[in-house]
Amino acid sequence: MESINMKKELTYEVIFQYRGYEVNMERIMKNVRQAYTSKGYDEASIESVQIYIKPEDFTVYYVINDNIYGKVGLF
Repeated sequence: MESINMKKELTYEVIFQYRGYEVNMERIMKNVRQAYTSKGYDEASIESVQIYIKPEDFTVYYVINDNIYGKVGLF
């Protein structure tokens, strides 16, 4: 009888805390996607996202698909 190797998918949550504020990565990504689509882009066109968090400015900078740049508030 063959054994079936059923791997359980790893779940995780990243929470960023700074000076009494708190935000999770899910919320940051939601804000980035909203900013992207508000510029007229289709969310389905997102292939890659780089996130740069600059807490001293309370700002998240992002690069989507290596050529669309923007920023959103961190909290």
